Order: sequence, then C-alpha cells, then structure tokens
Amino acid sequence: MHKDRFDQPITTASGKAAALNDEAIALMFALQPGCDALVDEALALDPDFALAHVTKARALLQDGDAAAAKRSAERGRDLASSLPERERRHANIVCQVVLGESAAALAAIREHAKDYPRDAVPLSFALGVYGVLGFAGCNDFHAQQVALLESVAPAWGDDWWFLASMGWAYVEVGRCAEGIALLDRALLLNPDNANAAHGRAHGFYEQGAASDGEAFIAEWLPRYSRRAVLHGHLSWHRALFALQRGDDERAAGIYADAVSPQASAALPMFTLIDCANFALRAQLHGKPLTAHQRQALATFAAERFPKGGVPFLNVHLAMTQMDNPQALADLARLVQSLLAEGRQASGAVVAELCNGIAAYADQRFDDAATLLDAAVLEIERLGGSHAQRDVLVDLHIAAHLDAGNLDTARRLAAERSSRRASHLGAQWFATMQRR
Repeated sequence: MHKDRFDQPITTASGKAAALNDEAIALMFALQPGCDALVDEALALDPDFALAHVTKARALLQDGDAAAAKRSAERGRDLASSLPERERRHANIVCQVVLGESAAALAAIREHAKDYPRDAVPLSFALGVYGVLGFAGCNDFHAQQVALLESVAPAWGDDWWFLASMGWAYVEVGRCAEGIALLDRALLLNPDNANAAHGRAHGFYEQGAASDGEAFIAEWLPRYSRRAVLHGHLSWHRALFALQRGDDERAAGIYADAVSPQASAALPMFTLIDCANFALRAQLHGKPLTAHQRQALATFAAERFPKGGVPFLNVHLAMTQMDNPQALADLARLVQSLLAEGRQASGAVVAELCNGIAAYADQRFDDAATLLDAAVLEIERLGGSHAQRDVLVDLHIAAHLDAGNLDTARRLAAERSSRRASHLGAQWFATMQRR
C-alpha cells in the first residue's frame, strides 16, 4: 500500500502515480499552475486511480471548468466505492462540493476531519473565504474556520499548507500576531506558496501597514505567473495599499495593468469581485475609474453573470452598475427571485445591500444610510474577507457623511478603528472629508 504526502494509505497500482498526485496537490495548495499536467500523468500511469480523479476535479473546479470537474468527480467517486473508508469518504466529499451540495459537504467535512484530520483535500474545501463554510451564510464563519483548524492542528505539525491556512484564519479573527508568525513560517518552508503570500497581505492590511504590504507584494509577485489564479487578486491588494497611502495614480495604474477585466487571468467571478470592489473604493476616495473603465466593467459583469450568483457576487454586481439605474433595478428583482427560491444563503442582507448601493448611486443618501445601518451588521454572512467587506463599511460611513450625519459617520469610523487598524478609521475619515 502506498502513502500520500500526508502519511495516509492511498490505493493506486503505481507508486509513481501516487507521487505525481502529491505533487499536483502541492501545486494546487500553493495556487501555482501545473497541477493539471501532473495529475494527467498520474492517471496515464493508473487510469483507475480514484483519488487522482478527484484531484483532477478540484483542479478543474479551480480553473473554472465545472462540467469537466463534475465528470472527474463522479468518476473518482465511482472508482472509490469499493476502497477503504477514508478514500471513499474523501471522494464523496469532493463530489458533493463539485455538484453544489454545499451543506451536505460541509457536514461531511466536519465529520471526516474528526476521523482523518490529515486528509487535506476534503478539509481544504471548508477553508478560505470562497469555500463551503465561507459561502454557508454564517455570521461567524471566520471563527468557525479557526475552530475547525484548531481541532485538527495537533495532527499537523510544521506543514507549510496547514500553517498558511491556520495563519490566515487567525488574521481574519483579529489574532494577527499569531497568524502572521504562522504565515511567515509557511513562506519560509515554501516561498512559492501564493496562498501564504495572500494571507500575509491580509496581515499587513489588518495591521495598517500599507507601505510594508505594498513592498511585500511588489517583491513577491514577479515570481508568480500572470496567468496564475491569484495574480489579479494579489495585484488588487497592491492597488488597495497604494490607494490607502494616497497614491491614487499608482493604484489606478495597478488596476489597469493587472486587475481589470482586460488584464486579469483569474476566474470571472474573482475578477468581477476585485474590479467592482476597487472601483467603489476609488469612487469613495474621490478618484473614480474613468468612464471607459466603468463601462468596460459593467459590460463584463452583464455578459458574464446575467443570472447572478452567490450573495457575495450579487452585491459586487450592484457595484458595477452604479451608473445604470435600470440595471440596478433589474438586479434587485433578480436577487429577490433568488431569495424566494432559497438560493441566497446569506438571507435578506444581500437584498438590503444591493438596495443600499442603488440608493447611494441615486444620491438618496438618507435612504442608503438607513438601509446600510442594518445590513452592515450581517455582512459576514456574504462570505469574503474583512479587507473585501470593508468597502461596504466605507459605503455605510460615506452615506452618513453625504447625508450630513457627520457625528454618526465619525462614530462609525471610530468604532471600526477601535476594533482594527487605525488606517481604517481616522485617516480614512479625513480622506473622505476632503473629497
């Protein structure tokens, strides 16, 4: 019986195939390109290698090919049906995720982690901000991720993938010093780990270290392929740091070069979210995208997501259409329809946020402030990171500021500053007032 890199027995007729599958998973966890070719080589050596088929499914899902991912996942599940329990459950979980059975997958992941804490691929689906836990509609999903990771931590030791996952989870719950130490260790063990570099960028953001954060990304990013899945998002972080430093021209240049729909090679949903998020931040800073850039983004959104999607995406779709009242009204109706069908895990907060964005775009600032007063209390239910969701807090403060509620705006800015880094409070508020 062969074993994988996590010291678990794995069923395959070829030791070489097992090693190739391990290498593919390592690239996948580091968010580096090349996973597909390795797993294809493994399957050429052993076409009945069940867990290689589900590795392939995860890689295809990461590449945005849902139909091919489904075929690979189902093939892996079928081949695993007669294998030992761990492999069978592993394959079933991957298949559930690929088929969109998120609630069942999350329950299965929790149970699987108790019995097989080092089975990394199933566990990985519950991590990050776009995983099945992040999009489960919970108002405490960051804390739940920490609890899940801490429950399996004794089994892991000094593993670069686990340290990066644990480190970023700690950063998101405000345990920045602990998280940054783990992320730094993960990068020392694997300097090419884009997942750890990403978590480290969040660490700089939460500390208010915009200059250091921008310098870190500027040094790390050249080693990373522009075609890789996280290049555009790391560039978004870099642009955000420049915006926070007050270097609006630098931020706009980074957006055009590496974040915009014309430049990014990321999945369409990732690109849409990064672009919409930056566009609204730039507007709130008094340095909006050009009319041509705003129209290009609105067109990209309308063409790629005419039927909407998960709540976090839908809120960002609203941000792309702030120049188009009719598109905002159409999106509001779509979101209400999805809510009625039970297809928005976040619940009504997604509609409240879309309506708040529409009210702000229409310069109905009192209405926007009222809608956002309640909505921002539930924004973690959307998924996403603190850094991403901050734009909605910014909009909430801006709505009160533009409505003339100066004391309320100042209080909201101060409250966020007291919980997190000062650059999210007084300094930002001063920028807002100078618009």
